[in-house]
Amino acid sequence: MNASAGSLGPGCGPATAVLTEMVDVAFTVAGDSLPRDFEWDLFREVTRVLPWLARTPRTGILPLKGPRTAEGGTMITHRTRIVIRLPRDRVCSASALERSTLRVGGTSLTVGEGTFRKHLATPTLYSPRVTAGEADEARFTALIEEEIAALGVSGRIICGRRVEVELEEGPATAFPVAVHDLRDVDSLLLQRAGLGRGQPVGCGLLIPHKTIVAAE
Repeated sequence: MNASAGSLGPGCGPATAVLTEMVDVAFTVAGDSLPRDFEWDLFREVTRVLPWLARTPRTGILPLKGPRTAEGGTMITHRTRIVIRLPRDRVCSASALERSTLRVGGTSLTVGEGTFRKHLATPTLYSPRVTAGEADEARFTALIEEEIAALGVSGRIICGRRVEVELEEGPATAFPVAVHDLRDVDSLLLQRAGLGRGQPVGCGLLIPHKTIVAAE
């Protein structure tokens, strides 16, 4: 285990970080495939096991990675992880998800071991979908710039092609967003705060991006 990751489980000791520090906890998962727009069903199943997650601000499940099915769903492979962003002092509580069975869209998922990763300060952060209640790209960009400025952060924003996402209240427009030229302190702050709406299903949860390119 490297310095940016740690295992969960019975031996996990008391948290020493402040509440505002967020980490990502990645769980192995076994199953077949998930249907299109499964994200809210997955979030509800995870909060069935971890009910406190739904009451904790700035938490959510990052977009699952996996090959696409012909129907637009997501295949579960040995590399797929359920990654949850949560406060550092909730890491031990999250271990309750290990060895649980989640039923999402007719598919049963078996959750395995979880590991946590501290956030790294990088000059570029990225989210494949950010939604702010605005379908026009120029107005959306202005709203996100205002949100970032309100945090006291300065950075250069690049938006990608518009996509549609399913939020709890229904369909919404989102854009891939990359934020460049960040100072270390601002990079960590944005990862803790997130952007826009829909963070429970991964919208606006930013992750490090190694190269400065336009969001796709």
